[in-house]
Amino acid sequence: MSKRILILCEAIAPPAFSPRILTLIEWLQQNGWQCTLITEECAEQAFHTDICPIYQMPAYHHLLLDKLCWGKDKALYQFAKQMVDINTFDLIFCSSYYYFPLYAAHLLAQEYHIPLAIDLRDIAEQWGETAYFTRKLTPFNKLNYWIGKIYERKQLRVRNRILRSANIVTSVSPWHQNILAKYNANTHLIYNGYDANVFVPKDLICDYFYITYLGKLYSTQLRDPRLLFEALRQLTSEEKIDSKHVRVLFHTDPNGMQQLQELGEYYQIAPLLNINGYIPRQAILPVMYQSSILLVLTTLSTPTGTHGIMGTKFFENIGIEKPILCVRSDEECLADAIQKTNAGLAATSVDEVKAFILEKYQEWLQHGYTRQAVINKEQFTRQHEAEQFEQLFIQTLKS
Repeated sequence: MSKRILILCEAIAPPAFSPRILTLIEWLQQNGWQCTLITEECAEQAFHTDICPIYQMPAYHHLLLDKLCWGKDKALYQFAKQMVDINTFDLIFCSSYYYFPLYAAHLLAQEYHIPLAIDLRDIAEQWGETAYFTRKLTPFNKLNYWIGKIYERKQLRVRNRILRSANIVTSVSPWHQNILAKYNANTHLIYNGYDANVFVPKDLICDYFYITYLGKLYSTQLRDPRLLFEALRQLTSEEKIDSKHVRVLFHTDPNGMQQLQELGEYYQIAPLLNINGYIPRQAILPVMYQSSILLVLTTLSTPTGTHGIMGTKFFENIGIEKPILCVRSDEECLADAIQKTNAGLAATSVDEVKAFILEKYQEWLQHGYTRQAVINKEQFTRQHEAEQFEQLFIQTLKS
């Protein structure tokens, strides 16, 4: 069976780095597939790989044209036809962050009668009514909101039509799978994950009890640390932990830094907080290894709130087997995964957070480090997810 696959995705150089795609390509190449990658050039940093042939369309700058009539997708469609002989491929695979390049992949698949597999890593529905993607097109917030709603409905209509035409669809959480299955019954769950060759357990004795968060905060409407801050306020005032040895370490975005500083002052725990900007990717592992608790920030999933958010850092935390504290529990996909893997606590109350911190604090006092007895973490490795993709591709080519 011929196994030539054309892969389309958005720019994958930092900061839009996509290990999901690169691990998949590496896996497929090792298993006899011939991969070709077509993507958009990243303005921030050039991307190079010798894993497979790669063609990068010059960065697209006509934003209004893109919003009105899928201009960037149409440009990538023409670029792909110029760069490669589409007829030589057995399968087209499109991995998308919301929309681009879904329409380009759809046009190619329809024109050349090639099976299409779609991987949606994020969808507009996951944000509920939080107005996360409201565009600042005018000075008026309400007008921005309604313009965003109209634009989103238009995009979703086209997306859903493309999904119905696809041979197979994948996404990243049980909630996402259930939503997308409304448009294509052949929708499968393939989690985001961690690289099993990189994120391995390591016990590192540390003089401080670090509770660490790595990633963007967005806002407390989406990622809410207040249960943790109140728990720390109570633990320090009750003298159940020694504030000289406890630090809450944040590496986050500038807006998040300001919000955290304000919250720290409000909860009177500012001396415990060590708030910093982002760090290079190669510096992340040492910070994780020195930590006694790794923090996952989210919020309760409600009918009008967020759903299915399972960030990559969560899976990397599982890989190194450090205790995970999720606040506030989403009571949905993340909480289920934490419970099933024994990865830590998805907290719903201040008392739960206090008890968890005290338990890990005592472990740190005894050993100088902590370790979580995680189970069934193999299901979340990137190597496992790549194998899942391959099996679905093979089934599609046989059907």
